[in-house]
Amino acid sequence: MNKLLLSGLALLGVGMMILASYGIYHLAGSDLPPIIKIALVLIIIGLGLAFIYVIRDRLRAIKEEGI
Repeated sequence: MNKLLLSGLALLGVGMMILASYGIYHLAGSDLPPIIKIALVLIIIGLGLAFIYVIRDRLRAIKEEGI
């Protein structure tokens, strides 16, 4: 598996685990706790890395087909 995709999925998984462990109980307050902010940042970074991987793979496929 590609390192970029693997690191993106790992960050996504860590962020989702943090959000799931703290849950809605902490989101019911006024401001988001710092751990939730960190989890959201990890999720965004993970999705960004996965998106970069998909775009790079599509560009490589287009280049090989000569379209």
